[in-house]
Amino acid sequence: MSIDFPESMGPRFFDDNALMSSLLAALSVAFPPGERFFIESVRHYLDGIEDPTLRAQIRGFIGQEANHTKEHLAFNAFLERVGYPAMAMQRWVEKRLKRVAEVGPPEANLARTAALEHFTAILATAMLERPELLDTLHPQAAKLWAWHAIEEIEHRSVAFDVYRACVDDEALRLRTMRLVTVMFVTIVSARTLLMMGSMGSLTDLRDNLRGLRLLLGEDGLLRRVAPRYLAYYRPDFHPSELETGEWVERAKREYL
Repeated sequence: MSIDFPESMGPRFFDDNALMSSLLAALSVAFPPGERFFIESVRHYLDGIEDPTLRAQIRGFIGQEANHTKEHLAFNAFLERVGYPAMAMQRWVEKRLKRVAEVGPPEANLARTAALEHFTAILATAMLERPELLDTLHPQAAKLWAWHAIEEIEHRSVAFDVYRACVDDEALRLRTMRLVTVMFVTIVSARTLLMMGSMGSLTDLRDNLRGLRLLLGEDGLLRRVAPRYLAYYRPDFHPSELETGEWVERAKREYL
């Protein structure tokens, strides 16, 4: 993929809504450093994997994540041009994850990767199965997020399978997900508010209520995510159980 993000997209590229646009911006600034962290966490175990299928999947995972990094670097540069503090936030994530990679044992870093890959997969699923909502994004933004979501769903099991093959510590897996959840929700929420503040939209109650309905309403994105998130805590959980459907094929036809 090679996507152009013209400034004419503007900062309200998601349904002309500041909250939803700021949320995607808050997620995007973490992707380049985050996906480098994922790649290194999984690649650390590559030499110990004997299963040729899993080895091939790891190489595919690395390739897809590297391409996501490239496109989100371009998207983050667009965010900076239209007024978001994207570069400062991206640098903050880079410093933090560099430190985590340096001090964290490999098995803990892999557990973090498996947990965060579950987050990305369930968020991707929630987005793609609401095509009417995806259609409200600016076409270039929709192309980026639909493509990224499709590939997150495609490789949703790789980090988990490497963890099972090389670490398989159930207590660590569950403990890490609990910690990652607190950090992920807290940091993404804080970043979203900072992004909204940069747009001067924090006090726009009508616009913010509309964004909250998209997230938390009867058919909201986060309400769809909750049961899939909780499934991770089951002893028999495997990411492959995350359902896919016609909405993935629709996204492929329309955006790839």
